[in-house]
Amino acid sequence: MVIMRKINKTLIHKMMIIGLSSGLTIPAVADLGIVNTLMNKGLATTQATLGYMYSTGNDISQDDVKAFEWTKAAANRGRAFSQYALGEMYSNGTGVRQNDAKAIEWYEKAANQGNAEIQFNLGTFYQHGEGIPQDYDKAVQWYRKSADKGFALAQYNLAGMYDKGQGVSQDYAETLKWLRKAAAQGYAGAQNNIGDMYETGRGVKLDDAKAAEWYLKAANQEIAEAQNSLGLMYFEGRGMAQDKVQSQEWYSKSCDNGYQPSCDEL
Repeated sequence: MVIMRKINKTLIHKMMIIGLSSGLTIPAVADLGIVNTLMNKGLATTQATLGYMYSTGNDISQDDVKAFEWTKAAANRGRAFSQYALGEMYSNGTGVRQNDAKAIEWYEKAANQGNAEIQFNLGTFYQHGEGIPQDYDKAVQWYRKSADKGFALAQYNLAGMYDKGQGVSQDYAETLKWLRKAAAQGYAGAQNNIGDMYETGRGVKLDDAKAAEWYLKAANQEIAEAQNSLGLMYFEGRGMAQDKVQSQEWYSKSCDNGYQPSCDEL
């Protein structure tokens, strides 16, 4: 099964500056005199931008403490992305003493503003216990909020929770429901896992032809496990006519994508 963890940490920096309502960009605020003038007017956007600049060393000397101070100022004015970034700072001890309770507080303030991406990320933190105590119930809660907004990665991870019975009763019908929603958006991991459900008869009637259909969708998006599964199904003639040439081609593609079991078949 393909596992999706939290989104790349570059999101944190993006979150600090995304949607700058004043239209400011980093080059536009490189003049700190302008920044201070705007900051004195209480613009949360400027505070968030300055926090970003100190965090990355963009146009000014990198300073984690100042990054924390300005990010917190913007967070206190209600900017969801700054609240999320502040949670990361507390979680990692960046510019401030590490504090899990404060990290949770700020993550949840941000997530409660309704951004699906933030809600998804908070779900992954709770699921895996990254920076905050592991809590499957809360992971499901935040995945569901994000999934209900149509966020494919949350739909996929929520399906995984139902599949494993983490934070919810195991329910393969719910697993398939959420996988289908993610797969309909083109998410390859979900397509692969639907194939696996049909191949193993987990929650559905075993159907090799449907399994191969779903594996092919994922394999065409370079999912190595799906490519391996197609290699095996072609070799055994399950769900399609036996074709050892096609089998070797899919094993080779899977191996090229780093999947060792496929390499062992070549």
